[in-house]
Amino acid sequence: MSSLDYRVMDTQIFNLGLTVYATSAYIVICSLVGDGVPATYDNLSARWGAEGVHLDSALDELSSWLIIELAQGPENQTAYTPNPASIWRTPGSRTN
Repeated sequence: MSSLDYRVMDTQIFNLGLTVYATSAYIVICSLVGDGVPATYDNLSARWGAEGVHLDSALDELSSWLIIELAQGPENQTAYTPNPASIWRTPGSRTN
């Protein structure tokens, strides 16, 4: 879904009951993407204010909801990209 080139932070993120870390990671990802900076793990870590273990669990949580996904960024770097809220799904639910 990352081919949609979605760049807008969706405020529905606050209605999902996610952890503070997952919500914060989503905001940082959207901020990076909005600034035209690839949301690589290194770039996320540079803006992350908590311990790295919290970033790892936040990224896992966002991925399980299909809120973010990995995509190929510039220079063959792997980067996180946000999906539009219409794609988000409760973990374990069917995607179709």
